[in-house]
Amino acid sequence: MKELLNVFQFDWAMSPAMAEKKPEKLKNKSILISGHEAALTLAYTIMCLNDKLKLGAKVFLCSPESDFESKIIPGALEREDLIYNSIDYIDEIKQKIDIVIHTGVCAAEIKPAFETYKTEISALNEVLTFAKKRRVERVFLLSDSRVYGKGENKFRAFAEGEFGKASPDDLAVQLMREIESTFTRETNPAKSAVLRTGVILGGGIGAHNGVEDVFRAVAEGREIELYSTENKVSFIYMTDVFNALYMLYDKKIRGVYNVAGADCAVSTGTMAAMLHDIFGSSAKIKMKENGSFEGNELNCGKLIFDGFKPSVDLTTALELCVMSYKKGNVDDFRFAHEHMGRLEAIQQVLMAYLIEVDNICRRHNITWYLGGGTLLGAARHEGFIPWDDDVDIMMLREDYDKFLEVAPAELPEGMILEDPKKNKRYNYAYAKLRLTDTVFATDFSKNHKGMNNGFAFDIFCHDKTANSKLGQKIHSKLTLFWLACVFNKWNHRKADNGNRFQSVITDFCKTIFPLRFSMRMLLFTLEMFKHKKKARYLYDGMGKSVHKGGFDKTFLDNEIRLDFNGYKMPVPAKYKEYLTNHYGDFMELAPLSTRIMGHEITLSDLNKYAEFHISNKELLRNGF
Repeated sequence: MKELLNVFQFDWAMSPAMAEKKPEKLKNKSILISGHEAALTLAYTIMCLNDKLKLGAKVFLCSPESDFESKIIPGALEREDLIYNSIDYIDEIKQKIDIVIHTGVCAAEIKPAFETYKTEISALNEVLTFAKKRRVERVFLLSDSRVYGKGENKFRAFAEGEFGKASPDDLAVQLMREIESTFTRETNPAKSAVLRTGVILGGGIGAHNGVEDVFRAVAEGREIELYSTENKVSFIYMTDVFNALYMLYDKKIRGVYNVAGADCAVSTGTMAAMLHDIFGSSAKIKMKENGSFEGNELNCGKLIFDGFKPSVDLTTALELCVMSYKKGNVDDFRFAHEHMGRLEAIQQVLMAYLIEVDNICRRHNITWYLGGGTLLGAARHEGFIPWDDDVDIMMLREDYDKFLEVAPAELPEGMILEDPKKNKRYNYAYAKLRLTDTVFATDFSKNHKGMNNGFAFDIFCHDKTANSKLGQKIHSKLTLFWLACVFNKWNHRKADNGNRFQSVITDFCKTIFPLRFSMRMLLFTLEMFKHKKKARYLYDGMGKSVHKGGFDKTFLDNEIRLDFNGYKMPVPAKYKEYLTNHYGDFMELAPLSTRIMGHEITLSDLNKYAEFHISNKELLRNGF
């Protein structure tokens, strides 16, 4: 699918695979999707998930449009996981269908004609009759905020049971209400659910949203007019539409729900201002009073109460939509609004860290390597991942311990080392370097006053682990247990690892064990195989890949140097094998909407480093 879709279509289609809760319950499911452009977007999403997650799901696509097959991206029908049938021949589908999703006129242009009404109701009845005959597992209807009509109060955010006025000749509202009424009447309440969306956004979705011409004009720097609305309108990025549908399926939720994006309810005037804030003078938008904009503000508290968390905010969605009309290479695309314009300065400071660490390690014969996303950036971008805001380095235990011993006396003024063995109020498993006269705190870290919250640089250690798979599994599980005890005790949280029994046990142990005891046990567990003479494997006990168990020790045996932002930095000679083990296809770029900063920073002050820059002729110590 990556070869069939453009990068902006691929973004909303692939992003659900990047979510913490992956849609793995769709494995080997057969899914009938009917409707218009929204049906296409859902089909493409499932096909992308098949590629990424090996789901093996099969999509049966149908539509009441006579020329709908021509709208399908060339090459898609050559795949085995997509089959197209006209709605008139839906009964020719002989395979067992597990899920039916009818998108109807959601995000579609509704032409004011009786024939439109007749065609859409007939298509719905065909789909519901098919679902009833086949006794499908779940049936979903996708609707949108036009169903509510118009509220008399311009501040109204419609909840699921509330409706505004609609004149008899307002075909869009009347048709959507009739579709919902028929769906509710003709489906089993225990197996069905309705999802009403905000105005759907996404590059190349082809949906009717009333603002595509605006996005195109901003991309081209042309003047454009936009209807001014008194009321707010809720928008949503296509990724979150799919994520919400999957949550209804995953949690077996039934009934009617609203869904919209994060911080996405705005007037069209506010949207115009947001586009100007992002794209400056290219956003030549004039507001006009005569006319209307289709859409309403949605109250989405019901779905959020059940656990839904939107993943894409409106600023991000708007930038992606406009960029989808611009020409040029997007491999190094990053969001202009990240870190309030500080990202370039942040990466310059991080580069200074790297050079200082390299200098110290050279003087003391310490072997170190770029690690994590920093190593990924070196391999893929010859520097930082363009949207990255942190640095990871890694060492083996002997070098790590030696660095912690010598670094405090070697660091420039204003830079300190934080180590869990020496700071009783610092409870990360790994060490950090900090700039003491800066602030760079997350919601998580700002609550811990006993540690420095300055700009940070992470230092990880890869420890030896068992040679057997069973031993590695026990070592990893034990590490994860003590990590959970430390993290949840430190942050006053209940343990929740997806397994109820394990979470209860962890919560009990977290409660009875003092925090420093759990930290000592964690550090002991990390070094459990420190003196093993014939160890063949290492593991990422301090990092995010701890659950993967061991990896070949020879991956970190020898050093080579790669170009990194104009400097030569050390990486493992087998860095490709290491990255493949940790990331799979490490050369594959992340979907655009996931190219966001690694930390949700709530307090940020770079102080004198706000304009910091390294030149090749500048001595680092003088720079600091």
